[in-house]
Amino acid sequence: MHNHKMIILIAFLATIILMTVGYSTFATDFSIKGTTEITGEWDVRITNIKAIQVPKGCDAGTPTFTKDSATFSAKLNKPGDEIIYEVTIENLGTIDAELQTIIFTEEIDGIEEINYTTSELKKDLNVGDKTTFNIMVTYVKASESIPDVKTKTLTGIIQYVQKKES
Repeated sequence: MHNHKMIILIAFLATIILMTVGYSTFATDFSIKGTTEITGEWDVRITNIKAIQVPKGCDAGTPTFTKDSATFSAKLNKPGDEIIYEVTIENLGTIDAELQTIIFTEEIDGIEEINYTTSELKKDLNVGDKTTFNIMVTYVKASESIPDVKTKTLTGIIQYVQKKES
């Protein structure tokens, strides 16, 4: 009986060894490597600012811009005078954009005789699109006397972000 157990044990071990050799003979290892590059370009920028309405006796200055800022300096003469600046924003990149934030704030230390208003901006700015909006600077009311402070500053933040796919 002891011989019989020994034969079964040897047969079992031989089977295990044959299975291991057989597995390694018929097994194939695969190696997969990948590299991904983002080729899209984000380029939403200001491309122009210009005065499109300047009343006689007023001065729109020489507005300037960089890709992410626009600056102007208006000089109004009398109540009712209004200078209008047109700002152009373009999507020159390869990624569609949408308007997320627009905030214009008039400085509180300025005079109330000057009023700023803006027109609406285009919500979606797809690749190749451009939008313009206006900033109106108005001398809104007369004072009984010329105030000591004669200026008022406007600060604006416009933020376009990557458009969410629908």
